[in-house]
Amino acid sequence: MKLNQMQRFVSLSALASLLLSSAGPPARAQEGPKSASGKWRPKDGTYATPGSNFDARCGEYGDTQIDWNDNFISGGEEGCKITKLSDTAPGSIRLDVVCDSADREGHPYKEIILLKKIDEKTIFLRETQDGKFKRPGGSMAYCPDSAQRMYSDSKKKG
Repeated sequence: MKLNQMQRFVSLSALASLLLSSAGPPARAQEGPKSASGKWRPKDGTYATPGSNFDARCGEYGDTQIDWNDNFISGGEEGCKITKLSDTAPGSIRLDVVCDSADREGHPYKEIILLKKIDEKTIFLRETQDGKFKRPGGSMAYCPDSAQRMYSDSKKKG
């Protein structure tokens, strides 16, 4: 290398090093509350099945709602109190729940809900029906902020 090329190379290397060191750590997407040991939890809020009707589903309060403050998870006409949470693997949890639904009014029943992290905004949800895993489960994506505010405001009014 000639002297001018070497000086340019050294100058560019120093500049790149300076820029990289001042960039700081990468930003992280928000997650729900961490367990005492720092394990993954999905965010509070409303989730809907991804796809062409995603925005409309979110506008109708989504398909699933998670409320860690009240230990509650719901979907459709079924609401479930979380009685036990178990970490089953990194990014996976099991919820033992006691549910009430419109078609079983006044007769609470026990079920299990499995949640697995797919990415920063998407979870996989599978639940038992009458104590057995009869359905395959599916992906649920976190609804946009506008839908989260609408759902939060409806809870305050209700």
